[in-house]
Amino acid sequence: MDAELYDEFGNYIGPELDSDDEDDEEELTEGRPAIGSKQDQDFEDDEEDMDGGGGDENTMTVVLHEDKRYYPTAAEVYGEEVETVVQEEDTQPLTQPIIQPVNKKKFSYHQQDLPQTTYEMEYLADMMDTPGLIRNVALVGHLHHGKTSFMDCLMEQTHPDLKSYSEKPLRYTDTLFTEQERGVSIKSMPCTIIMQDVKNKSYLMNIYDTPGHVNFSDEVSAAMRLADGIVLFVDAAEGIMLNTERILKHAVQEHIAITVCINKIDRLLLELKLPPQDAYYKLRYIVEEINGILNMYGGEEETFQVSPLLGNVCFASAQYSVCFTLKSFASIYAEAYGDVNVT
Repeated sequence: MDAELYDEFGNYIGPELDSDDEDDEEELTEGRPAIGSKQDQDFEDDEEDMDGGGGDENTMTVVLHEDKRYYPTAAEVYGEEVETVVQEEDTQPLTQPIIQPVNKKKFSYHQQDLPQTTYEMEYLADMMDTPGLIRNVALVGHLHHGKTSFMDCLMEQTHPDLKSYSEKPLRYTDTLFTEQERGVSIKSMPCTIIMQDVKNKSYLMNIYDTPGHVNFSDEVSAAMRLADGIVLFVDAAEGIMLNTERILKHAVQEHIAITVCINKIDRLLLELKLPPQDAYYKLRYIVEEINGILNMYGGEEETFQVSPLLGNVCFASAQYSVCFTLKSFASIYAEAYGDVNVT
């Protein structure tokens, strides 16, 4: 280090040197157009546009980053009457689309094609032209007395493709999703099938499966107005219930033919474990109680009785697909054990 140019602390104390800033200023002035020229005026206009087009006030003000507006507000875009909600990015999962597609909710089951039947559809259409062979019947009764299960037995008998399983019943007439989930009929559902009597004579049956809950009694009343007669279902173990008595009163007032079906006779053997004689008196008591209700609401002018001997009382077990009257049971007995006079 030269002692004449630097002091003992290393500071430069020699003659003054030319500054590099002057060279930089000369280079800038060489590249810029002359003052007052057209290019200089355009350059100044561009600087004003970049600053916002304002005067000295805009160029001197300091705008913070959070105060800058890059986009218009929601009120300016949609109007003040529209409510806008600003959400964070993680509030909505990626699996959920921003705009949900329109989904039509289904409330009931629909069968696209006609099911296979044991008879021809043309034969069913021809039967409709014969009013004397048409029967309109409503299946009525208290809740869980076996109306829908009995209807499933009729559907399985006439539709070979329909099969019910022990763990899940068929419930063919319960078309609503709510009915399938709760196991309770809500709407009356009609079905048209062809059935034969003991003499193998075919009839066109329009059967209405009605709900048994008292809250849906309007569906029962509507079905009874359309029917020529009713089949009253009574649980063999529970007997006559409050809703059963109400239906009998309505049927007597409407002068509708009544047929009694004592259902779930298997409960007398499997659950109650009654001997044959006690089971007989149990069934006989149900028939006598129904006749007492009919006499109470019918009065002296109209006396209507139900009895197995008259053919308007049948016994059934919908769980095991069994239903018979005294006449049908006698005909089966005659076929199995020889010639017996069946009247």
